[in-house]
Amino acid sequence: MELKIHNNLTRKKESFSPIEDGKVKFYSCGPTTYDFLHVGNARALVVGDLFHRVFKALGYQVTFVRNYTDVDDKIIQRAQELKVDPLDHAQRFVDECRKDMDSLGMLPATHTPKVSETMPEIIKMIEDIISNGAGYVVEGEVFFHVEKADHYGKLSKKDLEGLQHGQRVEVDSRKKHPADFVLWKPAKVGEPFWESPWGKGRPGWHIECSAMAKKFLGETLDLHHGGVDLMFPHHENEIAQSEAANKKTFCNCWAHNEFLNFGSEKMSKSLGNVVTIRKFIEKYSGQVLRQLLISVHYRARIDWTDEAIERAIQDVTRIHQFALEIKTLKTNPDVKVDPDVESICKKFIEEFNNELKSDFNSAGALGVFFAFIRDARRDLFIKDLSIGSVAFIQSAVDHANLALGHVHKDPQSMLDLLQNLKGSGDVDEAWIQDLIEQRREAKSSKNWARADEIRDELKAKNIALVDNKDGTVGWKML
Repeated sequence: MELKIHNNLTRKKESFSPIEDGKVKFYSCGPTTYDFLHVGNARALVVGDLFHRVFKALGYQVTFVRNYTDVDDKIIQRAQELKVDPLDHAQRFVDECRKDMDSLGMLPATHTPKVSETMPEIIKMIEDIISNGAGYVVEGEVFFHVEKADHYGKLSKKDLEGLQHGQRVEVDSRKKHPADFVLWKPAKVGEPFWESPWGKGRPGWHIECSAMAKKFLGETLDLHHGGVDLMFPHHENEIAQSEAANKKTFCNCWAHNEFLNFGSEKMSKSLGNVVTIRKFIEKYSGQVLRQLLISVHYRARIDWTDEAIERAIQDVTRIHQFALEIKTLKTNPDVKVDPDVESICKKFIEEFNNELKSDFNSAGALGVFFAFIRDARRDLFIKDLSIGSVAFIQSAVDHANLALGHVHKDPQSMLDLLQNLKGSGDVDEAWIQDLIEQRREAKSSKNWARADEIRDELKAKNIALVDNKDGTVGWKML
């Protein structure tokens, strides 16, 4: 099965064909570093990391660029409020972002450029845009003229006439078209600035990503990712300015993740419904947040609810109980590799990869992983296993973890942490033992319906009963 990705440029799921066979040039829009990131930001970060991981797990050589926007109006405003240098303030939150990303189990990107370190490339690209007739200068400010862009609106499916008629705010009279956007703006008093052919100033928002993408990935990308809110105007303008500067297609495939909803609204600082990544991780761990975010397809909205958090806790518990069981499996040196082990593991990897090849379907891949847990416990863990057989099982889990990043390197420490969380470790053992005794009595009196009812009641609480060979009954969390 070949890898297929939903390309928002065509609104279709298409076969992925990188420019260079076996190699991927991939850009993901990173955070603006003015404050601690919230869990809505985490979704875009984890989705970008998911794409990166899946490419690697499928054998691609990936050059992955994720930027930091460290020059921005929000940063300047916050720095002025705090009476600190804007670039120092931005660097502080670049460092904080990195801590959050590490907590979320994200692989390092190949390159993580900052706007402040890319000024020569930004200025050169603006010069090329002007030289090619798509940019113009007014009083030290440089605008991009959208009417000079080929097929402006091809990503967002917006048309220039509609944009012009849809203006609800007063349009800058210096613009040739209401939709023209800023490439370079003159510096104001107290703001950071860089020297340019148009005077002291700083770049507009959109040009930065085009310049950073070109610097590290070249003129044409294989895949560009970001939140669905960036499709217009940010990504639309990236296409227009990059193609005007380079005279080449900017990117062949565009993928956008949906919002994380808090109540009936998407999560954003402007709405005030903010839960920071840092605060969530301090209480629940980065593993739980990551599980919550990858348990839903990236193009579907996630509702931020207590139930979703509790479900993620239960899933992380189940995953790490299994990972620990593998590490503690006893091996028998007198047996050979069991062909059933090899068969089940190969079948798992094939089905797991097929889900990921279907537009990075992490939810489907997790479903396959949980089925593998069931099959391994039912068909494999009851046998005498060789060292090679256990290695086969561990290798299958390692492959899944490379793609999803959902297994902590120390399962026991993860389980210890989860024991302290509401709804995972807070299990009423006396209640469980009472139901086990009721089930024993029901079976003794041949009340099979009641025995099954009790088992189902426990299963609904993600508790599985284990009938031991000596006649005793144990239990474990699913």
